Parts: sequence; C-alpha cells; structure tokens
Amino acid sequence: MRTFNIEPLHAPSMEECRLRIDNLTKPIYSLATLELIAERFAGILANPKPNHLRHGVLIAAADHLVDGPQNNQHGSESYAAIKHFNEGRTATQGAAFKLNADVHVVNVGLEQDTSDLEYIDQQVIRKGSHFFGVEPVISQDELERALELGFTYADTLHADGLQVVAIGNIGERAFLDSLVTTATITGCAYDDILVHTECGPTVEQRSAHIHSFVDRFNIAVDDWSALSESERRDAVLHLLHIAGGLDIAFLTGFILGAASHRMAIVFDNAVTGAAVLAAVTIEPLVKDYVFPSAAYEEPIHKEQCRFLGVKPCLHYHLQIDEALGSTMGLSIIDASMHMLNDMKTFIEAEVSVAEDGAGKGRQAGKIN
Repeated sequence: MRTFNIEPLHAPSMEECRLRIDNLTKPIYSLATLELIAERFAGILANPKPNHLRHGVLIAAADHLVDGPQNNQHGSESYAAIKHFNEGRTATQGAAFKLNADVHVVNVGLEQDTSDLEYIDQQVIRKGSHFFGVEPVISQDELERALELGFTYADTLHADGLQVVAIGNIGERAFLDSLVTTATITGCAYDDILVHTECGPTVEQRSAHIHSFVDRFNIAVDDWSALSESERRDAVLHLLHIAGGLDIAFLTGFILGAASHRMAIVFDNAVTGAAVLAAVTIEPLVKDYVFPSAAYEEPIHKEQCRFLGVKPCLHYHLQIDEALGSTMGLSIIDASMHMLNDMKTFIEAEVSVAEDGAGKGRQAGKIN
C-alpha cells in the first residue's frame, strides 16, 4: 500500500467558524448537527467560512462469494443494477443531479461482463471475490491493486476540484464479508450482529459456522490499541485479504487517499461502513473526515456507527443502497453551508445579542 499523510483538522479555522455560528441570529447551539458539520468542514478545508462545496458520488461495483453455495444469481442482479446507472435511470443519479454532483461508477469486480456499458469505468481486478470458506476472498496482489485504484481515484477527484464525495456500492452477497470485517475491527461477537430468522439455523449456529471458516486464517485481534501503527495496518490488510472483498478494499484506499487530500467522505450502508472502519483503523485521523448519512436497521450498520461514535441523520427506512443514502447525506452538508453563509449575524442584522444565558459573552463584536 502506498504511503500517505493525513493532517489533523485546522483548529484556528474551526474556532473562527464556531464564533460566527454562535453569532448567527438564532438561539445559540440550536441548529445542533448542522453547526457541527459546518465547523468540521472549516477544519477539513482550513477555511473558517467554507461555501459552495463541490460534491461528487463514487460507486464501487463488485460481487462477493462467487464460488460460495449461495451464488444463485451469478451476477444477474448486479448487472441489472449497474445497467440502470449506465442508462442514467437511478434515484441516486436523480438526487446527485439536484446537487450538481457527478456520479462515477467503477466496476472493480462484478461477476458478469460489463464491457458493453459505455458509461461505466471498467477497472475489473477479478470477476468477483471468493468465498472465504474456500480460500481468501482476494489475493495479496488483488488487494494491492484494489487499494491503489482507490488511491488513484482520490487523486483524480481531488484534481477535479471535489471537496466532498458520497460513496456507495453495487454487488451481490456483500453481507458476510461486511459482517466479518466489522466484527473483527469493533470486537463484537458475530451473534450480536446476525439477524434472527424464524426458520433455518439459529444465530448461534450461524455464528459457529462462520467461525469454522475464518478462524483458521487468524484474523482476530485481541486489542487493537496495543498494536503499533505498522502492526495495525498489517492486521487490517490481512483482514481485507481474507474477508474484505474488492469493493471494500477499493473504498478503503479511496477513503485514505481522499482524507490525505483534505476531502470529506460521506458513507451510508454496511459495505461502505466496513471500508470506513478499515480506513479509520489504519489511520485514526480519517475519522475527522468521515460523515454518516442514512440510518439503516441492519445490526452491522448500527454496530459500525456505534464504534465510530456517529449518529446518522436521515431516518427514511431506505431499502436501496447504491449510494442513495450517502448522496442524500450531501444535502445535509449543503444545508449546513447555507446556514453558515446565508444567515446573518446579530451585528449584520442589527439585532441585540444575548444578555444572559448560554449566548452571553459569545454573541458580541464584529464577526467575519
């Protein structure tokens, strides 16, 4: 994996931004998450008054477990989904259009051939990842290629002037790889993030079944905090090699590369969340550059958000992934920029500042 450098948020810009927010014509702290988003973007961009952010959407396409026992579709559903993107007929593209955000769809590992789809970037590393009950999901070489491709995309989108990117995925059977990646990093038990079903094996039986496949690869880490930086990186890369998949590896590289360029990332579901966990574990400073979006009911997603200490803002009970949640999350960031730049301060509006309460002492003086 290439070397990179991620810097802390720019504290002076954040403080200046916070002072302006506290002096906007509203009760102090009343816009809650919007205020925190604006303040964090000031730190990301080292600009106390960021505005008119350039958005983008990046979707990684890859199938999982292609040689596993549950591969009945053989990529047909994934092909249909990516074909809709090629035709420009998706909800994600509609939402992105309203935000002037270009949508980039890259095929890193779908099982079916998509070379006939002219608007899809064909970067196939292999046609789907393996089932870890058979062998590691991707080879070391495939892992390196996926990570580097992610870094390269970060370089490209940064060169295009993007400042915040919503990420998503297309692909079949990503559940199991997302589950194992999440549980290994957060330390939760498989039982805690498996869903009970009325028929079939119990949660305990399914958990034991997963352990019977992955334990031989020694992916478990007793205490991540006890590892050195290089040991932590190597442990994450080993995990992605055994149970990550091409899309998770690609997005991990992209997130690391984006943060190194001071670009923000918005994630949504369990697949994108798994990539965020991997990137944050490799370099904890990444967390400052990552924003949640839609809330999903699945336990894997909830565990990822718990571990990251974030609360998704959009509770729409979405039943579709494909970066729709993260693209909608861009609208929340857009709203925070409007709050910061379009609202007037007390001085600008010639309104009296607070004389008591939480605003006293903060709401005064000339604010940029």
